[in-house]
Amino acid sequence: MNEHSTAIRTELERFIQTREFSCLGARAALKRRSLTHRHYRRLGDEASAEENHRDLVEYVDTVRPLLSDQSFRTFVATFDEPATVDEHAYEELLWRHLQLMHDLDSRTFGLDRGASSDPERANFGFHTGGHAFFVVGMHPGSSRASRRFMTSAIAFNSLAQFMLLGENFYSMQGAIRRREAKNNGSVNPSFTEYEYEQPARHFSGRFTEEDWKCPYTSRHEPATEDFTEGLLQHKR
Repeated sequence: MNEHSTAIRTELERFIQTREFSCLGARAALKRRSLTHRHYRRLGDEASAEENHRDLVEYVDTVRPLLSDQSFRTFVATFDEPATVDEHAYEELLWRHLQLMHDLDSRTFGLDRGASSDPERANFGFHTGGHAFFVVGMHPGSSRASRRFMTSAIAFNSLAQFMLLGENFYSMQGAIRRREAKNNGSVNPSFTEYEYEQPARHFSGRFTEEDWKCPYTSRHEPATEDFTEGLLQHKR
Protein backbone atom coordinates (compact mmCIF):
# COMPACT_ATOMS: atom_id res chain seq x y z
CA MET A 1 0.00 0.00 0.00
CA ASN A 2 1.55 3.31 -1.09
CA GLU A 3 1.49 6.58 0.83
CA HIS A 4 -1.57 7.90 -1.02
CA SER A 5 -3.57 4.71 -0.40
CA THR A 6 -2.56 4.81 3.26
CA ALA A 7 -3.87 8.38 3.54
CA ILE A 8 -7.19 7.36 1.96
CA ARG A 9 -7.42 4.41 4.35
CA THR A 10 -6.88 6.77 7.28
CA GLU A 11 -9.69 9.02 6.04
CA LEU A 12 -11.95 5.99 5.54
CA GLU A 13 -11.39 4.84 9.12
CA ARG A 14 -12.06 8.36 10.40
CA PHE A 15 -15.28 8.59 8.36
CA ILE A 16 -16.58 5.24 9.65
CA GLN A 17 -16.17 6.47 13.21
CA THR A 18 -18.05 9.75 12.71
CA ARG A 19 -21.49 10.33 14.21
CA GLU A 20 -23.04 10.71 10.74
CA PHE A 21 -21.90 7.28 9.54
CA SER A 22 -24.69 4.83 10.35
CA CYS A 23 -23.54 1.34 9.38
CA LEU A 24 -22.76 -0.58 12.56
CA GLY A 25 -21.52 -3.57 10.55
CA ALA A 26 -18.71 -1.49 9.02
CA ARG A 27 -17.84 -0.12 12.45
CA ALA A 28 -17.64 -3.66 13.80
CA ALA A 29 -15.47 -4.74 10.85
CA LEU A 30 -13.10 -1.85 11.49
CA LYS A 31 -12.92 -2.62 15.21
CA ARG A 32 -12.21 -6.30 14.50
CA ARG A 33 -9.65 -5.45 11.79
CA SER A 34 -11.70 -7.29 9.18
CA LEU A 35 -12.18 -4.37 6.80
CA THR A 36 -10.29 -4.85 3.53
CA HIS A 37 -9.42 -1.70 1.57
CA ARG A 38 -8.06 -1.31 -1.96
CA HIS A 39 -7.55 1.89 -3.90
CA TYR A 40 -7.92 2.45 -7.68
CA ARG A 41 -7.54 5.22 -10.22
CA ARG A 42 -11.03 5.88 -11.56
CA LEU A 43 -14.57 4.60 -11.02
CA GLY A 44 -15.99 3.29 -14.29
CA ASP A 45 -12.57 2.89 -15.91
CA GLU A 46 -11.88 -0.47 -17.58
CA ALA A 47 -8.42 -0.95 -16.06
CA SER A 48 -9.65 0.01 -12.58
CA ALA A 49 -12.64 -2.33 -12.90
CA GLU A 50 -10.34 -5.18 -13.91
CA GLU A 51 -8.08 -4.54 -10.91
CA ASN A 52 -11.10 -4.26 -8.59
CA HIS A 53 -12.47 -7.54 -9.93
CA ARG A 54 -9.16 -9.34 -9.42
CA ASP A 55 -8.85 -8.09 -5.84
CA LEU A 56 -12.47 -8.92 -4.99
CA VAL A 57 -12.09 -12.48 -6.33
CA GLU A 58 -9.05 -12.88 -4.07
CA TYR A 59 -11.06 -11.47 -1.18
CA VAL A 60 -13.88 -13.96 -1.80
CA ASP A 61 -11.44 -16.88 -1.76
CA THR A 62 -10.06 -15.68 1.57
CA VAL A 63 -13.23 -14.61 3.32
CA ARG A 64 -15.75 -17.27 2.31
CA PRO A 65 -14.60 -19.89 4.88
CA LEU A 66 -14.41 -17.21 7.60
CA LEU A 67 -18.03 -16.05 7.41
CA SER A 68 -20.21 -16.87 10.41
CA ASP A 69 -23.03 -15.46 12.54
CA GLN A 70 -20.34 -13.59 14.47
CA SER A 71 -18.39 -12.17 11.55
CA PHE A 72 -18.46 -8.61 10.27
CA ARG A 73 -16.39 -8.25 7.13
CA THR A 74 -16.44 -5.81 4.26
CA PHE A 75 -14.37 -4.87 1.22
CA VAL A 76 -14.12 -1.16 0.42
CA ALA A 77 -12.84 0.12 -2.92
CA THR A 78 -11.88 3.80 -3.13
CA PHE A 79 -11.01 5.81 -6.22
CA ASP A 80 -8.97 8.90 -7.05
CA GLU A 81 -11.60 10.02 -9.56
CA PRO A 82 -14.15 11.37 -9.70
CA ALA A 83 -13.46 13.25 -6.47
CA THR A 84 -16.57 15.43 -6.75
CA VAL A 85 -19.67 14.40 -8.67
CA ASP A 86 -23.45 14.73 -8.31
CA GLU A 87 -25.74 11.81 -7.48
CA HIS A 88 -26.88 11.07 -11.03
CA ALA A 89 -23.35 11.10 -12.43
CA TYR A 90 -22.08 8.90 -9.58
CA GLU A 91 -24.93 6.43 -10.14
CA GLU A 92 -24.06 6.19 -13.84
CA LEU A 93 -20.36 5.58 -13.12
CA LEU A 94 -21.13 3.09 -10.35
CA TRP A 95 -23.25 0.91 -12.60
CA ARG A 96 -20.75 1.19 -15.45
CA HIS A 97 -18.03 0.00 -13.08
CA LEU A 98 -20.15 -2.90 -11.81
CA GLN A 99 -21.10 -3.87 -15.37
CA LEU A 100 -17.44 -3.98 -16.41
CA MET A 101 -16.65 -6.18 -13.42
CA HIS A 102 -19.64 -8.44 -14.08
CA ASP A 103 -18.75 -8.86 -17.76
CA LEU A 104 -15.34 -10.16 -16.67
CA ASP A 105 -16.66 -12.27 -13.84
CA SER A 106 -19.47 -14.01 -15.72
CA ARG A 107 -16.99 -15.54 -18.16
CA THR A 108 -15.71 -17.78 -15.36
CA PHE A 109 -18.01 -17.70 -12.35
CA GLY A 110 -21.68 -18.39 -11.75
CA LEU A 111 -24.34 -17.52 -9.18
CA ASP A 112 -24.25 -17.72 -5.43
CA ARG A 113 -26.79 -20.04 -3.86
CA GLY A 114 -30.22 -18.44 -3.66
CA ALA A 115 -29.12 -15.18 -5.30
CA SER A 116 -29.73 -13.72 -8.75
CA SER A 117 -27.71 -11.27 -10.81
CA ASP A 118 -30.91 -9.90 -12.37
CA PRO A 119 -31.29 -6.37 -10.91
CA GLU A 120 -35.07 -6.55 -11.24
CA ARG A 121 -35.23 -9.37 -8.69
CA ALA A 122 -35.58 -9.13 -4.92
CA ASN A 123 -32.74 -11.65 -4.52
CA PHE A 124 -30.34 -9.60 -6.65
CA GLY A 125 -26.75 -9.54 -5.57
CA PHE A 126 -23.69 -8.19 -7.32
CA HIS A 127 -21.68 -11.35 -8.05
CA THR A 128 -17.93 -11.77 -7.99
CA GLY A 129 -16.17 -15.10 -7.76
CA GLY A 130 -19.50 -16.89 -7.34
CA HIS A 131 -20.31 -14.80 -4.26
CA ALA A 132 -23.16 -12.27 -4.01
CA PHE A 133 -22.72 -8.82 -2.49
CA PHE A 134 -24.88 -5.91 -1.43
CA VAL A 135 -23.17 -2.75 -2.67
CA VAL A 136 -23.05 0.57 -0.82
CA GLY A 137 -21.94 3.53 -2.91
CA MET A 138 -20.33 6.58 -1.27
CA HIS A 139 -19.16 9.92 -2.68
CA PRO A 140 -18.85 13.61 -1.69
CA GLY A 141 -22.04 14.63 -3.52
CA SER A 142 -24.38 12.21 -1.72
CA SER A 143 -27.55 13.69 -0.25
CA ARG A 144 -27.13 11.28 2.69
CA ALA A 145 -24.46 12.26 5.22
CA SER A 146 -23.89 8.58 6.01
CA ARG A 147 -22.67 8.07 2.41
CA ARG A 148 -20.82 11.38 1.97
CA PHE A 149 -17.20 10.21 1.82
CA MET A 150 -14.32 12.43 0.63
CA THR A 151 -13.98 10.61 -2.71
CA SER A 152 -15.85 7.99 -4.73
CA ALA A 153 -16.01 4.61 -3.00
CA ILE A 154 -17.86 1.29 -3.04
CA ALA A 155 -18.39 -1.06 -0.09
CA PHE A 156 -19.02 -4.70 -1.00
CA ASN A 157 -20.95 -6.52 1.76
CA SER A 158 -21.49 -10.27 1.61
CA LEU A 159 -25.14 -11.35 1.32
CA ALA A 160 -24.19 -14.71 2.83
CA GLN A 161 -22.96 -12.87 5.92
CA PHE A 162 -26.34 -11.13 6.23
CA MET A 163 -28.10 -14.49 5.98
CA LEU A 164 -25.84 -16.07 8.61
CA LEU A 165 -26.74 -13.32 11.07
CA GLY A 166 -30.36 -14.55 10.98
CA GLU A 167 -32.70 -12.58 13.25
CA ASN A 168 -29.72 -10.58 14.50
CA PHE A 169 -29.63 -8.96 11.05
CA TYR A 170 -33.01 -7.33 11.67
CA SER A 171 -31.95 -6.16 15.14
CA MET A 172 -28.84 -4.57 13.67
CA GLN A 173 -30.88 -3.06 10.83
CA GLY A 174 -33.24 -1.47 13.34
CA ALA A 175 -30.33 -0.02 15.31
CA ILE A 176 -28.78 1.39 12.12
CA ARG A 177 -32.04 3.06 11.11
CA ARG A 178 -32.53 4.58 14.55
CA ARG A 179 -29.01 5.94 14.36
CA GLU A 180 -29.67 7.28 10.85
CA ALA A 181 -32.83 9.06 11.99
CA LYS A 182 -31.10 10.55 15.02
CA ASN A 183 -27.92 11.74 13.32
CA ASN A 184 -29.15 12.46 9.78
CA GLY A 185 -32.73 13.58 10.42
CA SER A 186 -34.46 10.63 8.74
CA VAL A 187 -34.04 7.07 7.54
CA ASN A 188 -32.87 6.82 3.93
CA PRO A 189 -36.19 7.05 2.00
CA SER A 190 -34.95 4.47 -0.51
CA PHE A 191 -35.17 1.81 2.20
CA THR A 192 -38.47 2.92 3.70
CA GLU A 193 -40.08 3.08 0.24
CA TYR A 194 -38.64 -0.03 -1.46
CA GLU A 195 -37.23 -2.13 1.40
CA TYR A 196 -36.33 -5.60 0.05
CA GLU A 197 -38.30 -5.34 -3.20
CA GLN A 198 -35.41 -4.28 -5.44
CA PRO A 199 -31.99 -4.04 -3.74
CA ALA A 200 -30.42 -2.53 -6.86
CA ARG A 201 -32.27 0.71 -6.09
CA HIS A 202 -30.24 1.14 -2.92
CA PHE A 203 -26.73 0.67 -4.32
CA SER A 204 -25.90 4.24 -5.34
CA GLY A 205 -27.60 5.89 -2.36
CA ARG A 206 -29.79 8.10 -4.56
CA PHE A 207 -33.56 7.99 -4.07
CA THR A 208 -34.69 6.55 -7.39
CA GLU A 209 -37.82 7.42 -9.35
CA GLU A 210 -40.74 4.98 -9.36
CA ASP A 211 -40.11 4.14 -13.04
CA TRP A 212 -36.33 3.81 -12.58
CA LYS A 213 -34.68 1.05 -14.61
CA CYS A 214 -31.36 -0.35 -13.51
CA PRO A 215 -28.66 0.32 -16.16
CA TYR A 216 -27.14 -3.13 -15.73
CA THR A 217 -27.44 -6.35 -17.73
CA SER A 218 -26.94 -9.77 -16.19
CA ARG A 219 -24.92 -12.30 -18.20
CA HIS A 220 -26.03 -15.22 -16.00
CA GLU A 221 -28.84 -17.67 -16.53
CA PRO A 222 -31.87 -17.08 -14.26
CA ALA A 223 -31.45 -18.22 -10.65
CA THR A 224 -33.16 -21.48 -9.65
CA GLU A 225 -33.27 -20.67 -5.90
CA ASP A 226 -34.36 -17.57 -3.99
CA PHE A 227 -33.11 -16.76 -0.49
CA THR A 228 -35.65 -13.91 -0.08
CA GLU A 229 -38.66 -16.12 0.59
CA GLY A 230 -40.29 -14.75 3.74
CA LEU A 231 -38.21 -11.57 3.86
CA LEU A 232 -41.14 -9.24 3.27
CA GLN A 233 -42.76 -10.34 6.53
CA HIS A 234 -40.03 -8.29 8.22
CA LYS A 235 -40.87 -5.15 6.28
CA ARG A 236 -41.09 -2.23 8.67
